[in-house]
Amino acid sequence: MYSEFPMVKLKNAGEGGLLVVFDNKITPRLYAQVRSFVNALEKNKSAGIREIVPSYCSVMIYFDVLNKTMTEMKALAKKVLAEMEPEDTQAYRILHVPVCYEGVLAPDLEKVLRITGLSKEELLHIHTEKPFLVYTMGFSPGFPYMGDLPFSVPRLATPRSVIPPGSVGLGGSQTGIYTVKTRGEWQLIGRTPLKIFDHNRSQTFLLMPGDYVKFDRISLNAYFAIRDQVTQDNYFPQLEVIEP
Repeated sequence: MYSEFPMVKLKNAGEGGLLVVFDNKITPRLYAQVRSFVNALEKNKSAGIREIVPSYCSVMIYFDVLNKTMTEMKALAKKVLAEMEPEDTQAYRILHVPVCYEGVLAPDLEKVLRITGLSKEELLHIHTEKPFLVYTMGFSPGFPYMGDLPFSVPRLATPRSVIPPGSVGLGGSQTGIYTVKTRGEWQLIGRTPLKIFDHNRSQTFLLMPGDYVKFDRISLNAYFAIRDQVTQDNYFPQLEVIEP
């Protein structure tokens, strides 16, 4: 029932936009509600809805004002909220991502250790112990914003002019993977040989919002071996599908 979500707010976002705000927090459970709403909305998608854009704790719905009024859009949103399935009934994927946390592949690792007060083993245990939820994607093609870390790391005061694809970084309480060569300001603690984004591949993006990433620590030798396999299209990362 809509009344079961007292924190949900329906906000006008311009003439053809409705923002459905679940809360102002960022948590996996809240994000699961966001995904449940998006899935239910897709099933109820009617003429006039142009785009559905989920975020950490809200969903933006763009609609054609010639086909649907704001009142009708809000009524549909309330209907969808009433029909949402519980978040624990949804299957999800866990992609295992090999990462080397050594040498030049981890240029900011020592700095992060000083900032957090953690030892290298403690930090890497946190980063590899459990899967991280992909909340959203953006900034560059397929860049996954993942959380949540039990500490916060400031971003670089001056962004790097070039970050190699595959670089794994920390920013605030989130972790992410740079998918293309670009500028960036996250602290780099490792690199994966995987291509998370590849426009020449049938599966352009290895990850989607709602997926999980389990980082697996590998040696420098393993990094180069896997990179060669990836180049030859002969490496297939482990992908788990967790059913409810």
